[in-house]
Amino acid sequence: MRKSGVLYLFIIMLMLTIIGAQTFSVGGCRRRDSKPPTIYNVWQQPSVPEYEDSVLVMAYITDSKSGVANATLCYTVNGGESIRMMMSRTCDLYSIEIPPQPYNSTVTYVIYAYDKAGNKACSQEYAYTVCDFHPPTITFIERIPAQPNYNDTVIVVANATEPLLASGVKELILSYSNDIVWKSGKMMFNGTLYNATIPKFPYGTTVHYKIWAVDNAGNTAALDVYSYEVDDHYLPVAAITAPKDGSFLSKSVNVTFYVQDDNLYEAKLTLDDAFLATWNTTGFRTYTLDTAMLSDGLHELTLEALDNAGNMAKQTIKITVDNTAPKAEILWPKNGSLIRNTALIKLHAEDANFERMELKIDGLVYAWEIKDQTYAWNTTNYSDGTYEIALTVLDKAGNKAENRITTTVDNTAPMIGEASWTPEEPKTNETVKVSVQITDNGSGIKTATLWFRRLGEDWQSISMALENGNWTGEIPGHEENAIITFYVESCDNAGNVAESLENHYIVKSAIKEGFPGFPLYWLILAIIAIFVILASTAYYLRKRKRVAGSATYLAVSSL
Repeated sequence: MRKSGVLYLFIIMLMLTIIGAQTFSVGGCRRRDSKPPTIYNVWQQPSVPEYEDSVLVMAYITDSKSGVANATLCYTVNGGESIRMMMSRTCDLYSIEIPPQPYNSTVTYVIYAYDKAGNKACSQEYAYTVCDFHPPTITFIERIPAQPNYNDTVIVVANATEPLLASGVKELILSYSNDIVWKSGKMMFNGTLYNATIPKFPYGTTVHYKIWAVDNAGNTAALDVYSYEVDDHYLPVAAITAPKDGSFLSKSVNVTFYVQDDNLYEAKLTLDDAFLATWNTTGFRTYTLDTAMLSDGLHELTLEALDNAGNMAKQTIKITVDNTAPKAEILWPKNGSLIRNTALIKLHAEDANFERMELKIDGLVYAWEIKDQTYAWNTTNYSDGTYEIALTVLDKAGNKAENRITTTVDNTAPMIGEASWTPEEPKTNETVKVSVQITDNGSGIKTATLWFRRLGEDWQSISMALENGNWTGEIPGHEENAIITFYVESCDNAGNVAESLENHYIVKSAIKEGFPGFPLYWLILAIIAIFVILASTAYYLRKRKRVAGSATYLAVSSL
């Protein structure tokens, strides 16, 4: 512990010795040089700087003892952040440049000088304001249009610029005169360029104009006077409003046109270079053209307008004259046809300038732009009856042709009544006559067919004939026990087919010979009956034990 205490005491005494030595050293220097440097003069160049000028600040600084160590310039712009710069030394002359500052900026600066003993000297505060003595530069000027006409408002477009730190362009002013009086106005800025308008002046007027540019410091720049003479370069307006170019025309047509010019001299209308009409007034006019006097085919219609300045406008259109009607054909069905189900209507049209065909059925219209067309008419959506089919063909000139036919729709099959046949139970090889009543309220009955077959064989047919209001047919005779099935089929004139229900019969055997006029099966029945009676009688008599002779007599008497 004693060693540690001695060590701590030694360290403390050493530190006190060092501090004392430093204090003695500093105290000794101050006593040697306590006077700061002397700042004699401060200059700036230029004295009234502009936005593009760097300001050179110079100061004469001396120190007779320890000597000047350094000099620093500290400046602020518009009271902002302080900026420090070390000044350069040439003997006792110190200098530094303050960089260019924006127009109207206030720069305040102070010079600090230090000697080698650490003494500081401070100059008074200096200040200057950045100026702008240069006018703007007009960099661009344009007139739109470059060669104005008598009814043109002229737009003058200009631009002016100043350097980045300058005061900036405040406004541009346009002055113009028509040789009588000068007028001025402020130009509008659109974010990029300045523009102003010069109003319309009559043809032949000489217009002078000049651009002035003013910056925010009041400096003004002006260009030389520009001028132009109002001219007339406008072409007349010549427009054929009807018919349109490429039109197809027939019969009489009104040609409508429009001519406009402030100095119109003459307007003229021609057809294929042949004169039609001339006039010298503006506005709309109408000329009636009779195409019947022209040949079918292509023609040129021309309108010309000429003004007093020699400007001419011209419009030519091509027209096609067509006074020939088209051809319209309904190839199928024929007029008066009977149709059913889906009927294919075949159409055909002919015309050099064909436009379209229209098919009309029961108030519904269908149109096509081709010359040949087949239309599938689903007649099942319509009631049975008579319909008119109309075909209209139109060409591009307005000519048309029509074709009309009448057809009858019949989608109802004939009505077949209940069939009857005689004999109902035919015998071997006996012919059977089938009779049935058939009605049709539409196109009428065309055929009736009797179909029959023996069971297990193919169907055979016989045409039936109309007898006393009924349709009849005969089925040939067949052998005994043959099963014959038959039905009746009827077709009307429209092609609708109806079939009756199937009927059948069995062929019986023919009657064998017994007694004349007495059927064989009756004789067999009689013999059986006699046998039964005799057997019954014999049994009865045996039971009663009667005499055999009496029993026989009674039995015979009963028979």
